[in-house]
Amino acid sequence: MTFRVKALVCAVVAGAIASLYSTDGYFSSQWIHFFVYLVAILLSSGMKVAMPRSDGTMSVNFPFILLGILQLSPLQATLLAASSVLAQCRIRVIKPFSLIQILFNVANVTTATVLAWHTYVASLTLLNREVAPALAVAATVYFLANTIPLALILGWESGASPARKWLQEFPWYLPFYFVGAVLAASADWVGIHFGWLTSLLLIPMVYTVYRAYMAQMARVRDRERHIAETEALHLRTIEGLAMAVEAKDKNTHRHLMRVRVYVSELGKLMGLDQPLMRALVTASFLHDIGKLAVPEYIINKPGKLTPEEFEKMKIHPVVGADILERVHFPYPVVPIVRSHHEAWDGSGYPGGLKGEEIPIGARILTAVDCFDALASDRPYRKALPIGQAMAFVRSKAGIQFDPVVVKLLEERYLGLEEMARQQIEEVEPLKTDLFIERGVAPGAGFAQEQGAEGAEKASDAGACAQPRLGLLGRIAAAAQEAKSLLELEQAMGTSLSPAELSAMVCARLQPLLPFECLVVYRKQDDAVIPLYSGGRSASAFSAQPIPAGEGLSGWVAQSARPIVNGNPTVEPNYLSGSGSFAGSSSALSIPLFNLSGAILGVLTVCSSKQAAFAKDDLRVLQAIEPRFSLALENTLRYQFAPMAPFQEPKTDALTQLSNLGRFLERTDAELESARAKAQSFAVIACDLRSFRKVNDGYGYAAGNQLLRSIARGFRDCCGPDDTVARIGGDEFAFLFPAMDASSADAQLEILHLVVERMCAGQQIETGLSLSVGSAFYPQDGDGAEELLAKAERRLEIDRRNSMEQRGHREPRRLLAGVSAR
Repeated sequence: MTFRVKALVCAVVAGAIASLYSTDGYFSSQWIHFFVYLVAILLSSGMKVAMPRSDGTMSVNFPFILLGILQLSPLQATLLAASSVLAQCRIRVIKPFSLIQILFNVANVTTATVLAWHTYVASLTLLNREVAPALAVAATVYFLANTIPLALILGWESGASPARKWLQEFPWYLPFYFVGAVLAASADWVGIHFGWLTSLLLIPMVYTVYRAYMAQMARVRDRERHIAETEALHLRTIEGLAMAVEAKDKNTHRHLMRVRVYVSELGKLMGLDQPLMRALVTASFLHDIGKLAVPEYIINKPGKLTPEEFEKMKIHPVVGADILERVHFPYPVVPIVRSHHEAWDGSGYPGGLKGEEIPIGARILTAVDCFDALASDRPYRKALPIGQAMAFVRSKAGIQFDPVVVKLLEERYLGLEEMARQQIEEVEPLKTDLFIERGVAPGAGFAQEQGAEGAEKASDAGACAQPRLGLLGRIAAAAQEAKSLLELEQAMGTSLSPAELSAMVCARLQPLLPFECLVVYRKQDDAVIPLYSGGRSASAFSAQPIPAGEGLSGWVAQSARPIVNGNPTVEPNYLSGSGSFAGSSSALSIPLFNLSGAILGVLTVCSSKQAAFAKDDLRVLQAIEPRFSLALENTLRYQFAPMAPFQEPKTDALTQLSNLGRFLERTDAELESARAKAQSFAVIACDLRSFRKVNDGYGYAAGNQLLRSIARGFRDCCGPDDTVARIGGDEFAFLFPAMDASSADAQLEILHLVVERMCAGQQIETGLSLSVGSAFYPQDGDGAEELLAKAERRLEIDRRNSMEQRGHREPRRLLAGVSAR
């Protein structure tokens, strides 16, 4: 017990002793009445009734205590009350009472009984001898004197407010005290008018009331059990809806469990009322249910989102709120879900709410959601240490998050983390990679797999079936295919118009793919426009633009995903009068991407055969797509460029840096200036070691994006008088005026850091690093080409040394040594 609890117990005991002294001088000779009432109290002590909205019980022997106040001396009434408490502490108890608890309860009821007796006597005088009102006032005083000390102890022991504890636990007792007063007054009236023994009819009256109450409480408990089961079912339904999100977002379940623990505890600490607490817990489960409307490839994308993908992701709070609005929750779940991506400074979405305009539940959920997301593994990054996650949330206080919520989270996050680990049950993740043996085929037939199988079984000469080849035959076919693809890629760079390029590709693909028509589309705004249609059935499609999302090619342009063995007749620009294709015909369509990774267009091939295309055909088109897309983009740029006198380009098209010609011009100019001022300057050549692994592992679009990022970083870390150029695929050159060998190391360190930072920014992990070679005027040469050649020779030495001694020498010190030679 705490000190103040001990002090209160002592005060109550002292008050009981003092109250007993106040009864001195009041005597009664009615000891027979006393013993009869004592027997009735002891017999009825086991008949306890549970109080609504409370864990406490009340014995039905209270009317006999009031009857003692009416008919006996204060000492006798106090003995009856003390006997009642002792019996209740020993009869039908779940947990035995300690000696201190029994002493406190006896002292407390003693004080309450004496106060009630004095109140009754005083009330009789004030109320003109009206027994019933006086007894009601006495019962009220008894109730307050009995419950207030209990509320103080319960509140202090639990850390809650005693006043709130009293309001929560005890007001429900008061009506039962009034019922006891009515029964005692009735028994007293009967005894006065019909004899004292008649008043003993109070005993069957009390028992009848007790049995009626117990029958009613049985029905109430059944109803409460039904409500509890319904609420449990409700919660399981909510968890089931959350599992629906997990089917798309593999990181959801554990995240939701942890967020629930955090928001529940923070809500309690912030004093939220019961409806808002239930809304907050429900929203912690369902705040991401709107992700059902977001494509799975966006949710689980292992990298940063594009602006278009982020626009799609931003709809999930609104969609989630619309879904939950139809559930008609009895507490405010919808506003929390709708606002859980709002920011404290108004920069969030979807409504741009700011400050306390954001619902308090959403403010709590937003901070916790971000904190746990940072501390958890995601497809696009590894989990941060919990301290770093908290530091990030703290840095956003007053910007993205409510400062009060952040302060409370920072004070409690370590304890809440431990609580979350203890409370979260390890639940087996939802299985989606199942294999179902039953089921032969869908009603509409197979798209890709059956197409390959059907191709093998076709028997007519015009079928696209490939005969089963032996091992040597397959090796020869693969070699021929590789040779044809290589020749195709080499030929793509010679075309100057989209039509010429597409016609060449169509002719070269004919021996590799079983198509009768090839169509190339260019994406423009919200439509795809045919650029070329070739092959035996080229007239089957018109030049009509196709809206994005419609038909095969429109769907591929919108979703950026290929489709195999689709129906070519669903294309909006298909001319049904041509008779070239039918509903059973096949189409293979792939998206084309530009250098920035956005959709450039669509390449579609069609066949009149059913299920004509297989996985290998898709692989062929995807193999040529990067080179074809680049060539098509270049021809489109040339086609729509304004005519002007020919000028040799001075910049690199991909990175917008100076090219080799411009770099040599700037170096020649610097030579003239250095000779006149007798100054030195540096020429540095570098290339990106292992850059091929980026293209192989992440694709050409990612490789081009990384080159642009590194080029931008190189430009930013150089001065206004320095020159940066891209002189080859992954090779760069630098011109640093007034730099000598002693000052080059610091600049080389900066270049290395640029590469590391840009790779980290795109989550590229291939061990990409720089090989560097340096040359200095005048000691290494007296001409631009001579200096660059000297730098490239040293670059080659550095590259060989790095390959031979990889892992045994520090690259940056090696580079510094090379540049100083």
